[in-house]
Amino acid sequence: MGNSQYDELDKLIKEYEEDFRTIKSDRLIMKNYPKVLTMSAASLFEYQIKNRCQEFLDSPILPLNSYPNISVLKSKKPKTDQMFTKLEGYDDDDGIEHLCAEKFYNLFGGQAFKIKVESNFSAERSAFLLNVTTKLSGLSSLVGQGEQYDFDYAKQCDLKDMIERCSFDDAEKSYLSLKLRRNRVAHDYIHGLSDTFEDIQKFYYLAVIYVVALEATIKDLTVPTT
Repeated sequence: MGNSQYDELDKLIKEYEEDFRTIKSDRLIMKNYPKVLTMSAASLFEYQIKNRCQEFLDSPILPLNSYPNISVLKSKKPKTDQMFTKLEGYDDDDGIEHLCAEKFYNLFGGQAFKIKVESNFSAERSAFLLNVTTKLSGLSSLVGQGEQYDFDYAKQCDLKDMIERCSFDDAEKSYLSLKLRRNRVAHDYIHGLSDTFEDIQKFYYLAVIYVVALEATIKDLTVPTT
């Protein structure tokens, strides 16, 4: 996708894969990997989304009073914080996961905004698939020449299949699931996460396409910087 801000997360995944081959799974460092990826990914996503929201608040193409659900936000705490909370990922009082982005979409006009996010998602998904396909082409001639090549090829095949099957709703849910799990870890680092690293990694790969699409859609409502 060419989004360099996520390079560090890709490096974290690569380091886990290398350590997985040499470090026992019951070692503390391996048990912490899923939590580190959860916190790192969700925190970076939050940073990116809030930045796009702040840029919009500073320089909207249309007057802010064109967005009544933003205009009514109170000034007691940063508006970007209030806007970000509209991306709902939390456990309700009965312990049931609540995952919903509709209130966030409503800040920017509701269904029309969501349709634009979906369109940008389709474009980002295609770009992601092209990147994976290119990597597979380069690896295909190396299959059978070493364990690392075989592993990388199989990983890219799995990733290609996962992205091909991924819908907009799947990606949206993956992002909100990461947000929810970050909250669990933040409140209980030792026992707050039962997902494996592979579970979190799957959430991340789908969520990053969604977040990049969401960023692009907010940016489309913002005066371009020169």
